[in-house]
Amino acid sequence: MTSRNAAAPLAAPGVPVPHAARGGSGVRGVAPGHYRIAPTRSTVAFRVTSLGFLVVDGTFAVTEGDVDVAAGRARVRVDLDAASFTTAKRRRDVDVRGPRFLDAVRFPVLSWAGELADGTGIAAGTLRVRDTDAPVAAEVVAVEIVTVDAGPTVVTVTARLTVDRVAAGVRRGPGLIGRHVDVDVSLTLLRT
Repeated sequence: MTSRNAAAPLAAPGVPVPHAARGGSGVRGVAPGHYRIAPTRSTVAFRVTSLGFLVVDGTFAVTEGDVDVAAGRARVRVDLDAASFTTAKRRRDVDVRGPRFLDAVRFPVLSWAGELADGTGIAAGTLRVRDTDAPVAAEVVAVEIVTVDAGPTVVTVTARLTVDRVAAGVRRGPGLIGRHVDVDVSLTLLRT
């Protein structure tokens, strides 16, 4: 038997979102505990403009991460593989992975760490790209909790971020690449 507890998208401003239902101060219905991010079941997709009018879509691979839920807060860390930057054009991908932009050989990991307090929909955090840390908030769009036959709890979290790539240390390509990158994240969390 499968049990689903899909937390609705964020409540209207000023409407509280309840703590975890079962014995503890979880976040958005997620029970307290340690969760690891399942890389093969998680996605990070981005969209940015090029030359001011073309839209470029792409992805990064999630390599690892974890979430600790306790005392009405969720602390999150997500690592991405910089060399996994992928769009529809191989030449662009090689260039962006190279030393002018991400420098994936010297800085193989992009990392975001942040914290979400229960009753809020915004997780304040820090994105590390290359050797630069930049504040980047994530808007939590939805949380779905699934338990299969009293087995392990699986949580899917969907979030959106907007990254100022210049503030994050990727300064090359003004006019060629848009400054703001929209990012959609879907993370599958497995309780450990």
